[in-house]
Amino acid sequence: MKNIDLDFDELSPIEQQEQEELLRKQRRKRAKRRARSRVINRVFGFLLATGIMLGLGGLGLEYVLLKGPSATLRNTFAMTMFETRRFTWVPNIFLTVEETDAIKATRNQHVEEEFDASLISLPTQEETRIDDGSGPQPDAYGLIDEDGDGIIIEDIRGTGYVGHMIVVKDPMRVFVGAAVGNGAGLTLEQMCDKYGAIGGINGGAYADVGGNGSGDTPDGLTILGGQVVNPGFGGGAFVGLDANGKLHVGYYTLQDAINTQIIDGVSFGPVLIINGNVTDAAKIPSGVNPRTAIGQRADGAILMLVIDGRQVHSIGATYTDLARIMADHGAINACNLDGGSSSSVYCYGEYLNSSSSANGVARAVPDAFLIRPQDTAAESANT
Repeated sequence: MKNIDLDFDELSPIEQQEQEELLRKQRRKRAKRRARSRVINRVFGFLLATGIMLGLGGLGLEYVLLKGPSATLRNTFAMTMFETRRFTWVPNIFLTVEETDAIKATRNQHVEEEFDASLISLPTQEETRIDDGSGPQPDAYGLIDEDGDGIIIEDIRGTGYVGHMIVVKDPMRVFVGAAVGNGAGLTLEQMCDKYGAIGGINGGAYADVGGNGSGDTPDGLTILGGQVVNPGFGGGAFVGLDANGKLHVGYYTLQDAINTQIIDGVSFGPVLIINGNVTDAAKIPSGVNPRTAIGQRADGAILMLVIDGRQVHSIGATYTDLARIMADHGAINACNLDGGSSSSVYCYGEYLNSSSSANGVARAVPDAFLIRPQDTAAESANT
C-alpha cells in the first residue's frame, strides 16, 4: 500500500478523521511486518546457532571417537560409517587414508576352518510333521511351535537393538528365490508372491553403484535351484544349502560349491559360526547397523535373523552381536547376509521388521532365502 500524502487543510473534518485512521492502519501494518521480521530473524538466528553448535558438538564427538584412546570405539564408529552408504566419507575428516585403509583391511580376514557336514543331523519327515497329536511341545532348545505350522517366530532384544528370528524346523522348506529375468529387483513381499512362499529374509550382495542400484544383479557366487546365476570371483564368504538341506558356510569358489552339491546359495559374509565355533571378534570387526543373518542348528532347523537399525527404537547390531544371538539359539553354523536398508523379514503377509530405508519401504533385492509352505516340503525333498 502506498503512503498517503494529502493536504489536510483542504479536507472536511470527517475526511480528515478518515485519512488519519487510514494512516494509523498503515503504521500498525508496518509495525506488524517489522515485528514478524524480527521474530523470523531471531528464529533463523537461533536455528543457525543451534545447527552450528550441534555441528561443532558432532565434530567434537567424532574427534573423540576417532582420535581418542579407545581403538575399539574408533573402529566401531568408523565401520558404522563405512557400512552406511551416505556417510562413508565421515571418518576421513579426522583419519588419514592410511588409517582408514587399515581399519577396512580388518574386514578381509578369512576363517580358515572347513565346513563339517557330519555335525548336522537332519530331521526325518515324521519329526517335522505339523501335528503329531501330542500338542505343542518345547524342542531341544526350549522353543515351542504354538500353532504347529513348523515355524517359530521369536522377538529378539539386546542392548541397543531389537529384531526378529524365524526358526524353520524342516530345512527342506528353505530355498533361494531370485529376481532373475525381472529386469529389476523384487521386495520380499514380491519374491514370496512369485514363488508362493510364506515368508523369508533378504539374501546376498548385489551391484549397487552409487547406492542407487535396482537390486537386479547379484554380486558374488550365486546359485539358484542348482543353476549358477553368477560364478562370483572365487573364495568369497558364501552360504548355501545342499540337496539334503544342510546349510554350508565358508569361503567357497564355484568349484567348491559344485563339489559339495550346493543347490541354493548366495555370497556375503562374514562367517559368524562354523562347526559350532563362534568366529573371533577380532576377525569380524564391524559397526552398528541393521543386520540379516542365516544359520542352522545341529538338528537341522534353519534360523533366520533380522535386526532393526538406524532408528530410535533400535540403533543396530554388530557382527559379534549376530554371532552371539545365533549361538544362543543353538546355531552350529551361521553367516551374515546383506544388511542396512536391504535388511527385511516377511512372513504370513506382513513385514516383521521396520525398514531403515529413506522412505521406510522395503528395498528391492536380487535374491532371498524363502520358506515353502509345509505341504510342498515333502514334494521338494523327493525331487
